[in-house]
Amino acid sequence: MTGIRGAAAVFVMIYHFELDRIPSNGALSTFLNHGYLSVDLFFILSGFVMAHVYGPLFLSGAFRFGDFLWHRIARIYPLYLAVTLAFIALAFVKSFQLDIGPEVFLSNVLMLQALGNWPSIDPPAWSVSAEMIAYLLFPVIGLLCLKSSRTAAALLGGGAILSIFILTLAASRHYIGSSIAQGLLDLIAAPFTLIRCLAGFTLGQLVWRVHNNTAAASFAARTSVQICVAALAILTLTFHDSDFPAYLLIISLIFCLSTDRGMFSGFFASRPLHFLGDISFAVYLTHYRALGVWGMIEGRLGNTDFVTRNVVATVATSMVVIAVSWLLHVAIERPCRQLMRKGSAAFARRPAV
Repeated sequence: MTGIRGAAAVFVMIYHFELDRIPSNGALSTFLNHGYLSVDLFFILSGFVMAHVYGPLFLSGAFRFGDFLWHRIARIYPLYLAVTLAFIALAFVKSFQLDIGPEVFLSNVLMLQALGNWPSIDPPAWSVSAEMIAYLLFPVIGLLCLKSSRTAAALLGGGAILSIFILTLAASRHYIGSSIAQGLLDLIAAPFTLIRCLAGFTLGQLVWRVHNNTAAASFAARTSVQICVAALAILTLTFHDSDFPAYLLIISLIFCLSTDRGMFSGFFASRPLHFLGDISFAVYLTHYRALGVWGMIEGRLGNTDFVTRNVVATVATSMVVIAVSWLLHVAIERPCRQLMRKGSAAFARRPAV
């Protein structure tokens, strides 16, 4: 699953780099303008991984919420906090003033901005806040997804899918959404962000439950099935307002990947994608602020034709983001995670007084 996380991070990065810079018509532009769906893939994938790692403990009764939450905080908080504070510092250096109120600062530091619809200091971080809320609700969601009857689980999955359908339907009727949205599920305001997150997180756990079914897993592992899923997903993303069927295909994609067999397994396990998966969180957090670098590179290309300027600026800026992300992963994300987990383990082994 690491490889697909890397591919999704790159997709959302290119989406932001290309936003409003490519013609709005054409299959390629429509495909790229669906990059925000990578966030929904992250939500579904996160639910699957949490169920895969903690599901057996949950089912056996050995699950400890404190350990789970500490490991989640160790995984995302050090880098999230470092990047957030760095962006605050850069904003201050640039203008020598801060247009950030105390409630925005506090909600961002606590990763709870999605609850009150406070703006994220690092714009893409709204999804990190929404996912933290999903982590806080994991004992309840896990109980409903993993320990319920098949009928109850099916109803829960149907309800999650229905919530996504209702969001897309409401957006298509312009009841919700914003003028800058690139598509129906491009919803970044509460409570719709939480609905997207919790629905995806729930569906990911249900995918894990289904992937333990031998017959279903064998079917999804077939190369012919995986080729059909990939082709349909790519084709669907070339159509406007195709978010709901694309969402269903994302679920199918993750289910195919869960088998660790077939065409997808080898492709997403490749070394380049695995590397991108390792640094994907850093890429996701840092890429948006690299838009200035993109503009600077594009501007230096002078009278070069539009396509060349666009491609060169995107590739060069992506390389810068990947390099910075690797440094952050090596210097902050990985060592802080290891240190916090070792500290937790040492505390757990301490004899009672």
